[in-house]
Amino acid sequence: MHALSDERHRPRCERCAIVDIDVHHGNGTEEIVRKNHDPTRLLFFSVHLFDHDKRKSRVSGSGSSSSANTGFKFYPGTGEDDDVAHNVINVPLAPLWRDKDVLQSTSGATSFPPIDTFPLASHHNTRHRAKQKAAAAAVVNDSSSSPSSETLSEATSDAKEKDEKSAKESLPSDSESLPPDVSQTMISKSGGGQRSKSPVSSPSQPAHYQMGVGRQAYRRAIQHRLIPALRAFNPDLILISTGFDASRGDVGNARHYAGGRERMGLDLEPEDYAWTTRKIIEVADICCQGRVVSVLEGGYGRTTQRSTDVKVDTRMNNNNSLLDKTMFAECAMKHLYALTDPYDAEQRHSKLSPENYL
Repeated sequence: MHALSDERHRPRCERCAIVDIDVHHGNGTEEIVRKNHDPTRLLFFSVHLFDHDKRKSRVSGSGSSSSANTGFKFYPGTGEDDDVAHNVINVPLAPLWRDKDVLQSTSGATSFPPIDTFPLASHHNTRHRAKQKAAAAAVVNDSSSSPSSETLSEATSDAKEKDEKSAKESLPSDSESLPPDVSQTMISKSGGGQRSKSPVSSPSQPAHYQMGVGRQAYRRAIQHRLIPALRAFNPDLILISTGFDASRGDVGNARHYAGGRERMGLDLEPEDYAWTTRKIIEVADICCQGRVVSVLEGGYGRTTQRSTDVKVDTRMNNNNSLLDKTMFAECAMKHLYALTDPYDAEQRHSKLSPENYL
C-alpha cells in the first residue's frame, strides 16, 4: 500500500503486482488486496498447496445426531478460487500424497500444456532487431559497392532468417521444457514420448487436479497462469513473497501423521526457484525496468530422519537443531543468483554446493 501511496518526493507507482510463491496460501495478503479502494492498481497471485478433505463423521449424543468435519485440511485451507473483481488469482495445487486421485481424475492422461514453449532469446524482440541491424550493417560494410537500399534490405532479411532458424533449432519439445526427471517420467508413461489424450475432467474430483502434481504442476502454474496475467497487468513494481517451503522434503509442505511420519506435498528443486525468478524478471524488464522486490517468507528445512541421503553440514545445523537446512540454503542462493543474473543463473550455478557460499 505504501508503494501505491501518492507521495510527491518519489515517482508515482500506478500498479503493483504481488506474487506469492510460498507453499501456503497468502490469505492475509489477499485480505489486504480485497480491501483496497482501487482494485485496478493491485494484482495478487498465489500458487500454493490446497487439500481439503471434507469427509464427515456422524456424532450422536443426548438423543440427537449431528455431523462433524473430520477430514484433513492443509493450512490455511483457503485460496481455492479466484476473485476476478479484485484482481486476485489463486492457483491451488494438489499435493503429492494425492497423486493417485489426480491420475484417476485425468483418466490416466500424462500430457499437459507444454511448459516454457519458447526459448529465452525469443522473449526479447528488441534485442533481436538490434542484432539484425548490426549484422546487416556488417554485410554492407564488407561489400565493395555502395550500400543501396536493396542491398540493405537483403542483408536484413538474411540476418532475420538466420536468427529465426537459430531460434527454431533451440525450440524445446514438450518433454525438454520440463525438469529432467519429470520429462523421463512422462515419456515412459506415454509410450516413447508420444502425446497421449488430453486430460478429461472427473466430476467427483476438484478442478485443480487437472494441473497435475509436483514440480511439473508448479511450472505449469507459473507459465500458464502467472506470466500472461503479469504481462497483461503491466505493473510498475513487482513484489515477490518468496517462500522456500515448497522445496523437496521441507517440513512446511509435508502432511504430518501420528508417530512422526510425514508425506511430502511438493518437491521443488533449487533450479525451479531460479527458473521462476527468471520468468518474473523477464516480465519486469519489459514492464517496469526490472523493479522487483523479494521478501523472504517460509522455508524451514528437512527433518534429519528423512535426510539420510544428504550430508548434513554442521555449519548450517547446530547440535540442537532437528532440521537439515541444506536444501533451504541452496534454494535461497539460486533465487538470489537469478535476481542478480537472471539470464544465466540456471546454467552458471547449476553445480554449486552449500560449502561454496558459506
